[in-house]
Amino acid sequence: MEMATIPMPEPSEQLLGFTTGDVRARPFKLLRTMLGRELSPGKANLIGITSASPNAGKSFTASNLAAAMSSIASHNVILADLDLQRASIAEIFGIEEAPGLADYLSDDAVSLSQVMRRVGDTHLAVAPTLRRPVDSAMLLAGDRFKGLIDVWREDPDHPTVICDLPPLFVSDDAMLIAKHLDGVIMVVEQGVTTKKQLETSLQLLNPVKLIGTVFNRFEGGFGDPYG
Repeated sequence: MEMATIPMPEPSEQLLGFTTGDVRARPFKLLRTMLGRELSPGKANLIGITSASPNAGKSFTASNLAAAMSSIASHNVILADLDLQRASIAEIFGIEEAPGLADYLSDDAVSLSQVMRRVGDTHLAVAPTLRRPVDSAMLLAGDRFKGLIDVWREDPDHPTVICDLPPLFVSDDAMLIAKHLDGVIMVVEQGVTTKKQLETSLQLLNPVKLIGTVFNRFEGGFGDPYG
């Protein structure tokens, strides 16, 4: 697919996954390896990243996981911002110009190649969403979204698609998306996400496969200073 190219972003507190020498990137390399064991070879893999409530770090996790995966992938990695109401991937990657995924889902005249951005000369393509008021549930329940899933599924390159999902407790958007995915990773924030919230989240996601959890903003333990 032909698409525009954006410059490789400079390393920042929000984007460390491309770096090789920074110890803060180590958790994403470990997560990359663990997720790689769960992926099915010879087909597209669609993986969601979500959390119970906002501000747990799901977009941060999704962006850095996708960046880390793209550095060793022999096929394309796609980072898709499907948090249509609270999109943040565009800001992390410094993308300001339209169109985005919400535009694609609401307007048949917008092509997917207009939405996708290749990051430098990497294997990573970003499908951002630009913040604007939308009826997200209507878009995610529509045929245009189902067609988008089919495009990724049928891509002969067999991409790994990392989907930044909305938080589960904000709306039913995450559940509308998750039923189309191969599995979901839950981001759990230390000292904020409760056991009850996690249990309820798993009930809401059922029967979608839970691949694992990420314990974010972890401090202390095991002599590890990296968080």
